[in-house]
Amino acid sequence: MKKLVIYILLVFGAVVMLGPFIWMLLTSFKAPSEVQQWPPSFYTKNFAFSRDVKTILKPGVQRVAKGVSLREAYALKTAEKNLLTITVNDDPFQRGTMVIPLKGARYTTEVDVEKVKELSSKSPVEFSWKTPEEFFEQFFIHYKSGADPYLQRAKLVNEILSSVEGALRTISQMNRFADVRIKDEEEKERFLSFLETVSGELSSFQEKVLSMKSGTTLVLSDEEVEKLYELLDGLRLEYSGDNPLVPVYRKNVVSPFEEVKRNVSYYLEVSGFFQSVQNLAVEKDIVARSMKKDERKALFLKKIGNFPDRELVERLLEESESPVEDYVSLKEKELSEKHHVDLLTIASAKPVVSSLISLAQENGIETENFSQMVAEMDIKLAESSTYRVLKSKLSQLGLDEKFLTEVAGYLKSVALLRKAYEDAMSSWKIVDAPDFVKEVRVKGGEVIEVLLEGVPSVFLSDEPIDSVKLRFSFSEVLANIFQNYVDAWNAAPFPRYYFNTFFVATITTLLEVVTASLAAYAFSWMVFPGRDFIFGLFLATMMIPGEVLLVPNFITISKLGWIDTYYALIIPWIVSVFAIFLLRQHFLTIPRELFDAAKIDGCSHWRFLWQMVVPLSRPAVITSALLKFVGSWNAFLWVLIVTNSEKYRTLPVGLQAFSSDVGTQYNLLMAAATFSILPVVILFIFTQKYFIQGIARTGLK
Repeated sequence: MKKLVIYILLVFGAVVMLGPFIWMLLTSFKAPSEVQQWPPSFYTKNFAFSRDVKTILKPGVQRVAKGVSLREAYALKTAEKNLLTITVNDDPFQRGTMVIPLKGARYTTEVDVEKVKELSSKSPVEFSWKTPEEFFEQFFIHYKSGADPYLQRAKLVNEILSSVEGALRTISQMNRFADVRIKDEEEKERFLSFLETVSGELSSFQEKVLSMKSGTTLVLSDEEVEKLYELLDGLRLEYSGDNPLVPVYRKNVVSPFEEVKRNVSYYLEVSGFFQSVQNLAVEKDIVARSMKKDERKALFLKKIGNFPDRELVERLLEESESPVEDYVSLKEKELSEKHHVDLLTIASAKPVVSSLISLAQENGIETENFSQMVAEMDIKLAESSTYRVLKSKLSQLGLDEKFLTEVAGYLKSVALLRKAYEDAMSSWKIVDAPDFVKEVRVKGGEVIEVLLEGVPSVFLSDEPIDSVKLRFSFSEVLANIFQNYVDAWNAAPFPRYYFNTFFVATITTLLEVVTASLAAYAFSWMVFPGRDFIFGLFLATMMIPGEVLLVPNFITISKLGWIDTYYALIIPWIVSVFAIFLLRQHFLTIPRELFDAAKIDGCSHWRFLWQMVVPLSRPAVITSALLKFVGSWNAFLWVLIVTNSEKYRTLPVGLQAFSSDVGTQYNLLMAAATFSILPVVILFIFTQKYFIQGIARTGLK
């Protein structure tokens, strides 16, 4: 029975000790949405061989690449516009075989332009378009898929409810003023009766509209829009009579609802026409698989074709992880040396030249020749304040025309190169797809782009694609499982953090072993006045909390000019009173006869320490070294205080990369924490017997 109780306690202790580590390990494999899932699960979708990814396909949405400003987006425009953009509303993915369910989707290749012109003439808002596709694109962006769409549920419903409340207040006021303003008794009686009826209708209408405020989507669905139109159409607000209050009534009661009804009616009319013209059906789904690195490199080289610096780009592609950025650095250095200008001047000229190019593109001005472009802009945009500001900035730089022409050409080359690289690195190989599908890309696992040819993407953007199917091979499942570790490693300069941590921990440990051994030997084998008193003072310092010493130590380090250096990380921690105490107690267990025999043979204190005492105290020395190494490896607060740059920071401080004001990426944090503690765990496994011996023998005679 006693053994059973002991075993139960041991198992319980093991669970308590290992539980947090096991949970950290499991969390490191989870997808972002699973981290805070309740109840928690020991399984993750990253273990699965297939999964459905939730998606959102908004009609009329065109996506601008991440990291590019709106002005730069105009400057870097290419002929590629026909993209079907699907937003991932789920955990991002990096690989696999993807099936986009497009089979049976309705579309068309051409639309009656005259009919579109007729529809455009009825629009409550002005749309600027040249082709029917552009009209539908702008129409859907305005009403459904823009940043602030007209049919946004909360906004539109609140607007209607506010109009109802305003109308009811107006009716209440007119009831009070009817006696004064309307002299005809029969008209007054008729108008007040009408207001009472309208008030009842509006109250009923208010309740029905209020029920539409809650829904599963941020934007009203087409069915809800039709229901809203029926409610608006059912209101009988027009008054056939005439009296002094009628103009006020029409302005404050009738007009707000007429405006909403006009927009809703127009949306339904255009949307209905849009659906009616789609007379073709997609014959098959899109099936694509993720490419390997070599395949993407080959695609990139194919995309850049006869690029002027193709050989340089090929070399950088093989040697560098960021070939485009390295190419930018080399070309800017080349420009700097050729025209004898510094890199700061080039950095100042780039945004101005880029803005001028984008402004020219916006106004239909040819941008092939920079000098001719500026000359034409001087004529066409002479009254433009934007152009005048840019021209003024260009004049202030004082750069010659030849240099600016080369900067413009360099910007265009880099834009083409960067776009080709981004597209190639995100491309998936098409396994099976309709003929009009030319490319499939997955940007960061968050956006799916389908490049179409011959079929305007807007006619497929209204399809209810709410999920795509992913299948994974065994190797891809393994890659998914460890994807968090790859992302965590790339999220910060962890190779540098690893080097700093290992270097600081190793040097600190070695120096502490030396200083602790010397001090422990002196306190155990040498006799000098006040030895025991001094040792007592040493032990007393262990009573002082480490936090109390942070400020004076920081001031000392600052005065020495050691902030953000290895000196600050190593020197203050090469002496440990605990290590001195541990080694002294172990040194005292060594027989005195050994020392006497060594002295007779002419052995000095120095030789006796390193050739006799330290080897015999190996378990204690290794224990103190291990404790110091682990403590230095895990040090956080001091490193955070005395370092300002990533050049000197260590792993514990580096883990901050996954925490911000927005929140903490727990799965990546746990992955980084796992590979951060792994060396220490391995070290303990190989040195545990010395650790146990050192603790067990300390203080024994």
